[in-house]
Amino acid sequence: MTVGCPNTAVGSQTKGIAFSFAAGVYWSLLGAVVSRGLTLVATVLAARTLGAEGFGELGMIQNTQGLFGVLAGAGLGLAATKFVAEHRSVDPMHASRCILLTMLMSLVAGLFGAIIMCVYASELATYVMQAPHLVVELQVSTGLILFGAINGVQSGALAGLGDFRSIARLTILRGVFLFPALVIGVSSAGVMGGVIGLVLTEVVAVCTSQLVLAKAFPKRWKEAFSGPDVFADVAAMLRFSGLAVAASLATTLAFWVVNVLLVNEQNGYVALGVFNAADRWRQLLLFLPATFSQLLLSMLSNMHGKKEADGFRKLFRVSLWVNIAVVAVPTGLLMLVAPQAMNLFGTEYREGAMTLIILSGSTLAVVLNNILGQVLISKGAMLWRFAMDILLSGVLALVAWLLVPIWKEQGLAFAYLIAYGVTAVALIPLAVWYSRDVKEVEP
Repeated sequence: MTVGCPNTAVGSQTKGIAFSFAAGVYWSLLGAVVSRGLTLVATVLAARTLGAEGFGELGMIQNTQGLFGVLAGAGLGLAATKFVAEHRSVDPMHASRCILLTMLMSLVAGLFGAIIMCVYASELATYVMQAPHLVVELQVSTGLILFGAINGVQSGALAGLGDFRSIARLTILRGVFLFPALVIGVSSAGVMGGVIGLVLTEVVAVCTSQLVLAKAFPKRWKEAFSGPDVFADVAAMLRFSGLAVAASLATTLAFWVVNVLLVNEQNGYVALGVFNAADRWRQLLLFLPATFSQLLLSMLSNMHGKKEADGFRKLFRVSLWVNIAVVAVPTGLLMLVAPQAMNLFGTEYREGAMTLIILSGSTLAVVLNNILGQVLISKGAMLWRFAMDILLSGVLALVAWLLVPIWKEQGLAFAYLIAYGVTAVALIPLAVWYSRDVKEVEP
């Protein structure tokens, strides 16, 4: 009689985790590199075409629709990933039900958010953004709210299913379409053309994602919605999504408010254009951690559902150090070539080199905030995640209120650095605590 060695079993589990993580990283990285690269080039060309002021206006429109996009169910994508990943191995029909429920919720919420923004577009452009000439552009951008809400759930569901190969292909397709849509749009119709290009990209993303996701749907809807736990599922997802939406609303509102503070300064849209150009480089630094984010949440939630405590802790530790490693060196290099990096957007952006250096300094804190926060989300500890986002939002708004009138875009960059740093420090003990236990935490 052969008796299995415990060390062999543990080693096999570790290898399985490492293989799954590596495969997910490969596909996520492939999609992100191609898509982010095309997006960065398209953004640089758009910024050079529009100039700092026009690029600032386009960025403000995106920030405003992002605020209403939160109301359109930003938390539903997270809910789809967590609940689908948690149930896919132990109850596939349960996972299918979660996909259908979140899709329906995203459609309703997306329509609601788009209608609200369309109705109040004139007031927002005139009295808040100080740009009455952007009313029509704001109304057109409501398409980003509707289709963005739907695509967020589609991507979340595919991540929950662990289908990162399909996500990579869809991400590449999105970048390939965005490049000509944005460049041709701004070249032919300025800011309005850029908005139209962004909306068309979102429409294409929704259509292609739905074709892929349809294969995962159950053949019989009645079977997916049968059983006594249907209403319990709805209640659980509404609780989770409600807190996720509230957390996203707090941070998105804070980001929007600090942008409003900046554009209301003298030459504010020029300053915001410079800040947005610097932030595009910061986002490039963060593209690897952002790419790993969905993968990490999916794997942690799946291990939580299967009660694999050791695997959960090992994955948390490995992902933490991997994310820190991949962002540290590129950040240092970008700081050294900040003037040259900003000059790629045009000579009028070169003065934003110090803004880029300050923003780059916040990347490590952003990475910690993201990774540590995923532990809380995978365990369902959404009240703590909400509290941390409230902390982030409050510190960001307070520091920006103090520094933006003095240093404009550099003051806003300092606000990002301080807010993310404070929140990361607060998250460390929480993440360590929750990584020790696999018990579900009510949101």
